[in-house]
Amino acid sequence: MADHVLGLSRFDRVLLWAGLPVLGALAGWGLPVAARWLLSLPWTPFAGPLRLVAELDEGLGRYAGMGAGVLLGAVLAFVAVFETLRVTVGDTELRLREGDRTRTVARHDVDAVFVDGSLLVVLDRESRQVVRNKLEGAGKAGVEEAFRAHGYPWQPRDPYAELFRRWVPDLPDLPAAVNAVLAARAVALSKKSAKDATELRDEVQKLGYTVRDDGTTQHWRPLVRS
Repeated sequence: MADHVLGLSRFDRVLLWAGLPVLGALAGWGLPVAARWLLSLPWTPFAGPLRLVAELDEGLGRYAGMGAGVLLGAVLAFVAVFETLRVTVGDTELRLREGDRTRTVARHDVDAVFVDGSLLVVLDRESRQVVRNKLEGAGKAGVEEAFRAHGYPWQPRDPYAELFRRWVPDLPDLPAAVNAVLAARAVALSKKSAKDATELRDEVQKLGYTVRDDGTTQHWRPLVRS
């Protein structure tokens, strides 16, 4: 069976590539007008820079501003498309690409697949979260269809949801090493450092536990061998 590709649809990509440059052009055209309006107020901060922006309305300045807006929009569109997760579901493996990072998960290592909000979650045979990533552009029904078509063990919800407990510092039910990693991870979550939070989640899993988040609140459970 042909592979299924999950992520931004062709329509989504066209919308980004066409829409963001257009918005950038409109912003470049409207900035001098907005700057002149702000300068007309009795008092406004940053008057000097605003005067420079207002002068873009003269001669070729407005076209230069629109051109800069188009370029900025194109750059933003490229980043959005490039950094968005793309999952290829095949009979023997999953291939995940996010930015310049790619990885694979063998089909025989997958014990459960489900959607948690906007997140695609894949558990291995010891219930580790080998994938827990935001998946854009694909509804739950489409994700389920793709995985079921290739024989993956789809679940309507997290089969271990009832085992999760809220983490608080120095929890006596957890080893000190796990508490220490979760404490460091709480700091990463408060700083919105997704990369550090993901790496520290992997460290928790190496210690025999896994974790999921509700905002900046962490919930943990022990790993369960299937």
